Amino acid sequence: MKRKLLYVVFIISIFAVYLLSGCGQEASNADVLKIGILPNEEVLPVYVAQEEGFFEKHGIDVEIVNFQSAAERDAAIQAGAVDGVEGDLLAVALIRQGGTPVKAVSLAMGTTPEEGRFAMLAAPGTIESVDELKGKKIAISKNTIIEYVADQMLLAKGIKPQEVQKVNIAKMPLRAEMLLQGEVTAAVLPDPLAVHAELKGAKVLVDDTKLSDNISQSVYFFRDDVIKNKKSAIRRFLQAFGEGAEEVTENPEKYRDLFIEKVNIPVELQSSYPIPSFSPLELPAEKDTQRVLDWLRDNNLLTEDYSYTDIVTDEVIKMID
Repeated sequence: MKRKLLYVVFIISIFAVYLLSGCGQEASNADVLKIGILPNEEVLPVYVAQEEGFFEKHGIDVEIVNFQSAAERDAAIQAGAVDGVEGDLLAVALIRQGGTPVKAVSLAMGTTPEEGRFAMLAAPGTIESVDELKGKKIAISKNTIIEYVADQMLLAKGIKPQEVQKVNIAKMPLRAEMLLQGEVTAAVLPDPLAVHAELKGAKVLVDDTKLSDNISQSVYFFRDDVIKNKKSAIRRFLQAFGEGAEEVTENPEKYRDLFIEKVNIPVELQSSYPIPSFSPLELPAEKDTQRVLDWLRDNNLLTEDYSYTDIVTDEVIKMID
């Protein structure tokens, strides 16, 4: 009888350990985030936060998942392979419309027009001003932030987007090469590709950091179920990201080697290209978001009648002191 009692106690103990380990695993999962990023300059604070131990400081385990294209990144968040990604508001609206509810929780870059430059450039030896672009070929990436920025630039200069010939070149390096070879009259490129093209003889026609409207922002966005179930983890990720951003802004040259390692910087620019600066955490402005939604509808890309609060949430950022 005594032996039987000891056996029962033993079984109960094993079961209790199993339950406790399961609960512990569940708790730890709540502190783990998979974040998908592209090799662009706005993600530098993520790597700084990792290198400086800011994620560990805030009690969060962040797995950085690298993608080489926005299409791969978007497919990953739709499939649940990552919890959140760095992207843009166009992607947020289109992915949500496609059946995966996502929302932006904070800007990554673009609080001011000066952060995160896009440029419209003319091929070497072609036109001298944006007014000469009417009827000529401009390379863009169709139905993306690149085409949106191109249209906003043209409109800001009094040109209707229909007055130019858009050529769809999705891959940015190819777009830059076609520009430099004169196969198109102009192209829209983000930095550092824009700086590199200018170094090779292309002429900047429009610089979006010098426009009155803030037409380009990048954001962090997450699936709705992740926001619901891992709100604390997202908050701590943003806190660590914010500390990484502040560290980069205050000590830019300290992170040049990390910047060169993690971000696609042309070799000729690696010693001179300016390390970006970052503003404190903030949500996308409502007017900037509405401009994106209006453009998507005008181009028949968005059929849902989304409002600002459908694609942007303040429920994470308001938890940050």
